[in-house]
Amino acid sequence: MRLFSLQRITLALTVIWAFASVSSAQETTPFRLSGDVAVPVRYQVDLTVVPDQDTFTGTSDIVINFKKATPILWLNANRLQVKQASLSVGSRTVATRVVSLPKDYLRFEFNQLVGPGEAKLHVSYQGEISRKDMQGIFQVKDGDQWYIYSQFENIGARQAYPCFDEPGYKVPWQLTLHVKKDQAALSNTPVISETEDNNGMKTVKFAETKPLPSYLVAIAVGNFDFVDAGSAGQKNTRIRIVTPHGRGPEARYAAETTPTVVNLLEKYFGIPYPYEKLDEVAIPLAGYAMEHPGLVTYGASIIINKPENETLPTKRLWVSVASHELAHQWFGDLVTTAWWNDIWLNEGFASWMANKITNEYHPEWHMNISELNAYQDAMANDALVSARKVRQPIESNDDIANAFDGITYNKGSALLNMFESYMGPEHFRTGVQGYLKMYSWKNATSAEFLAAVAGDDQGFVSAFSSFLDQPGVPLVTVQIDCKGSASRLVLSQQRFLPLGSSGSAPELWKVPVCVRYPSGSNEERKCMVLDHQSGQFELEKAKTCPAWVEANADADGYRVVYQGNLLNNLLSNNAGPLTRAEKVSLIDDIQALTGNGMLPLATALALAPTLARDPERQVVSKTMKITTGLQDNLVEPSLLPRYREYLSDLYAARAAKLGWTAKPDDSDDDRLLRPVLADVMADQAEDAASIAEAKRLALAWLNDHQAVGPDMVDTVLVTAAQHGDRNLFDQMRAAAKREKNEQIQGTLLFAMGSFRDANIAAIAMPISLTDEFDSRQSLSILFGLSQSSKTRDLDYDFLKQNWDALVAKLPTDSGAFLPFVAAGFCDEQHRQDAKSFFDGRSTKFTGGPRNLAQVLEGIDLCVAYKKSQQPSVTEFLQKYGTARP
Repeated sequence: MRLFSLQRITLALTVIWAFASVSSAQETTPFRLSGDVAVPVRYQVDLTVVPDQDTFTGTSDIVINFKKATPILWLNANRLQVKQASLSVGSRTVATRVVSLPKDYLRFEFNQLVGPGEAKLHVSYQGEISRKDMQGIFQVKDGDQWYIYSQFENIGARQAYPCFDEPGYKVPWQLTLHVKKDQAALSNTPVISETEDNNGMKTVKFAETKPLPSYLVAIAVGNFDFVDAGSAGQKNTRIRIVTPHGRGPEARYAAETTPTVVNLLEKYFGIPYPYEKLDEVAIPLAGYAMEHPGLVTYGASIIINKPENETLPTKRLWVSVASHELAHQWFGDLVTTAWWNDIWLNEGFASWMANKITNEYHPEWHMNISELNAYQDAMANDALVSARKVRQPIESNDDIANAFDGITYNKGSALLNMFESYMGPEHFRTGVQGYLKMYSWKNATSAEFLAAVAGDDQGFVSAFSSFLDQPGVPLVTVQIDCKGSASRLVLSQQRFLPLGSSGSAPELWKVPVCVRYPSGSNEERKCMVLDHQSGQFELEKAKTCPAWVEANADADGYRVVYQGNLLNNLLSNNAGPLTRAEKVSLIDDIQALTGNGMLPLATALALAPTLARDPERQVVSKTMKITTGLQDNLVEPSLLPRYREYLSDLYAARAAKLGWTAKPDDSDDDRLLRPVLADVMADQAEDAASIAEAKRLALAWLNDHQAVGPDMVDTVLVTAAQHGDRNLFDQMRAAAKREKNEQIQGTLLFAMGSFRDANIAAIAMPISLTDEFDSRQSLSILFGLSQSSKTRDLDYDFLKQNWDALVAKLPTDSGAFLPFVAAGFCDEQHRQDAKSFFDGRSTKFTGGPRNLAQVLEGIDLCVAYKKSQQPSVTEFLQKYGTARP
C-alpha cells in the first residue's frame, strides 16, 4: 500500500523560542496536525445560534493529552475570531497567546512548556453564520422563516469551533446550544436538559456522544415539524423526520420507508443500530445528504415531497440515498476512516450497500442497473490521465476536495461488487461483519478492511489493492482457442485509454474475470484471476468449441473487447440469454471501444437498431449512449436529416406507443422510459409532432400544474424551452418567481437556461448575478446554456466577462467548478482559451486545479475522437440514406 509523506512542523522548540517574537519558521503551518505531540480526549462545545443573525458566539473546552513537552499547540480553525484562550493544567493556569493565521489554523503559544499529560484548553470566540455557503454553520430560508444547520464534512468543522479537524481524531463530544425559546434545537444525541433563560432564550444540553471525528458533529435550529416514523431495529430506536414548519405532511414516504431500511441494514451487518436516536432532517436548497450519527441530513427535495408530486424516480432516489446515508451509521460512523485517502471506505461502501439494500427492498426496481451505469460513468472518468487513484495520497485541501468524486463513490462501489462476486456474498459479508466488530468506535484503514475480509486469502488483498493503488480501468481482450481437443480462453489486459490520450498503458491488475459459456444444452460459469499481461484458461466443461462467451458475467469493473466473431455471436440468437446487466455492460463497452479507436462508430451505429428493439427499458436507454448527441461534432450539416431519420427509425414507434401522457395500465418501466423517449424524439430527432406536444403541454402546465403528470414535468418544460420563444421564457420566469416548491423552481430555472435563441440567452444569463433567485439555484441557467452549441459561446463569454462578480456572489470555492461551462467545446482554439483564462482563476479555489485539468483533457479527447470517427459517421449516414434497414 502506497504511503505518502506529511508536511510537519518541527516541534523540538526551546522555552526561549516560546517567549520570542514569531519567526518566519513558526509561520510555516502543518498540513496535518502532529498526533505525536497532542491529541484530543473529549470536547465540550457551547454555542449561541439564532436564525437570521449573521454571527454566533461559542466556547470550546478541549481536554488534550500532550504526549511530549511543547510550548506550542496547533489547532484547525477558519473564520473564527478568538476573544480569549487559556490552558489549565490541573489547578494551574498557563498564560496563552493566540496567533490567528489567514486560513485553517490557530496557533496557541504558552509561556512555558506544557506536557506530557492532560490539560484543558478553553477558547471563547465568534464565528460566521453563512447565507450563501452550505459549509460550517449556515442558514437558509423556507417560506418566511430562517433555519440554521451545519455541514462539517470535509473540513467545515473548523468554522464552528477550534478543533483537531481530521477524521483520525475520534473522541466524545458534549454540545450545549443557546437558542430562542420558541425554537427547537437538535444535535447527534438526545436532549438531557432544557431550561429557559430570562432573555427570550433557552439552554439545551445534549448527552455526550460516542467517539466521533469533528466532521460528524451536527446541529439544527428552527421552528421544525416533527413527523413520527415509528421505531426500528433490535433496540426499537425512535425515528423522526424533521422538516421546516408546515411541511411535515410531505414526509409521508420517508417516514413510511425508513424503518424498513434500518431493519435491512441491521440484518446485513449483524450489529444493532449503534446510536440512541435517529432524526432525519430536511435542509432546503441542499443538494447533498450527510450521515451525521443520530442526525442525518438530506436536501429537502430528496426527503420530502408533496404527495401529488411523488413519482417513481423520487421514490427510488429517496430509498437509495437513505440506504446510503444510513449504511454510514455503521460504515463511516461506528468505524471511521483514519485519513481522507481512504474515504472510499466510507463512500464507496455506502454506495455499494445502498444498491444491495434497495434491491432487497424493491427488487422490481432493478436498481443494480442504475448502479452499473454509475460504475460505467466512473470508468469514463477513470480513462483520463488526470484520473485519481481510489486510494489517492492526500497532501493538500485540494486533494481532500477532489477525493469526493465518482472514483471514490462509484469505482469504490464497483470494486466491492466485483470482489464480492468473486469471493461469494456470504464469505464477503462475514468479513465485513468481522471488520465492523473489530474496529467499532475506532478508526481503520484500507489495509485493515481488506485483511478482515480476506481472512487467509492473501491473494484477495493483493488483487483488490491492484485496483486501489493505481488509476485506470483494465481492458480485457478475449479470444477462443479450440486447437486440439481442449477449448481455451485466451485473455490479455491493458489500460483502457481513449483516442488522443497522452497516457501510456503499463499498468497491470489482478482482474477477477468471470465467464459464461455453453456446454451442450447447459451453461457453465468459471471465474479466474488474470494477474499477468496475458493468460490462457481452459474451459473444462465445453463439449465443443463454444460459439459464444460472455466474458464479464457479472458486469463488473473492467471492459471487454471480443476478437473474431465473438461479439456478433454474443449478440445473435445463437447466444445464451444475456442478463439485463450484461447487455447494458456490453453496450457501454461497444461505445467505449469507439472512443479508443478499436471499433468504428459506424459499426456501433449498425448494431444499435437490434439492441434498441430489446424489451428491457434499461437496454433501450443504454443504446442512446451510442446513438445520441452526435449532431454537434460528428454529423455534417448536410447529413442531419438522415441522422434524425436514423433516430426516428430506432425510437419513434416505441415513443408513439407510450405517448406523452400516463396511462392507467402503465408499468414502472413505461413510466420511466416515456420521458427518455420523448426527449430523444423532440431534442435529438427534431420530430415536429413531439416538439409541438411539448410546447402545448408546457403552456397547459404553466396555467395548471395538474395538466402534466409529475414524472413528465422536467421533460416537458426543458424540451419546450429548447424550441421556445421569448413569450414562453417570460412565462417560465414569472412562474419560477411564484413557485414555492424548490424542486419545481429548480426545473424552471434549468429550463430557462435551455432556450437556444441567442437573444433569450442574453436575457437569461445576467439573472445569475441578481437576487431574483437564490444564486445556488440560478447557477443552473449558466450550466444549461453551456449544453447547446447554439448558446455555448455566448455563455462562455458571459462567464469570462463577469468572472469576478460571479465568484463573489456564489458560494465559496464555486469558482473551482465554473470551468465545466467550457467542457462542451471540441476544438483546439477554445481549449487554449480556456486554459489561458481559467489557469490562475479557477485554480485558486479548493479543488480547482484537477477540475480544470479534467476539462482540458476532455476537450483534447473530443478533438481526437472527432477527427477519428467523423468520417465513419459520414460514411454510415450516406449509406443509411439509400439502404435503410
